[in-house]
Amino acid sequence: MDNLSIARLFANIGDLLELKGENTFKIRAYRAAADIIGHASEPFAELNTEELLAIPGIGKAIAEKIREIAETGRLTFHQKLLGEFPTTILDLLHLQGVGPKTVALLYQGLGLGSIDELEIAATEGRLSSLPGLGPKKEQLILTAVARHRQGEGRPLRRTAT
Repeated sequence: MDNLSIARLFANIGDLLELKGENTFKIRAYRAAADIIGHASEPFAELNTEELLAIPGIGKAIAEKIREIAETGRLTFHQKLLGEFPTTILDLLHLQGVGPKTVALLYQGLGLGSIDELEIAATEGRLSSLPGLGPKKEQLILTAVARHRQGEGRPLRRTAT
């Protein structure tokens, strides 16, 4: 697996951990690792654990996960996290103005896990029942959904280049 793919995986883990309400430091560690890996010139999948640990910002847990990815092409921890949410929940992050905190609020507060469910709830005015989401935010979300449906959705968040 190349660095960009590994970086996207770690950024995705950061988003899933935020949706889950995990420790902020843990979330930051995965996002920082995604940034480090995405900007590195050396192929991380080819580095051994010692070499990975020598890189500032890469700790033991992250290094072990990189090695698992390199050896198996997948990450058990990521698969477990994905299994805790609807398969469509990460699609919500492609909507302009909808970040992990909002997605967590929508999922935990109203059980919304897809763009279709979000659109219906916003059209019905149900988002206003959540703290920090009033009629103005509902309208912004409906606009974001419409743009997404027209193919103007924002690119994946925090993708390393």
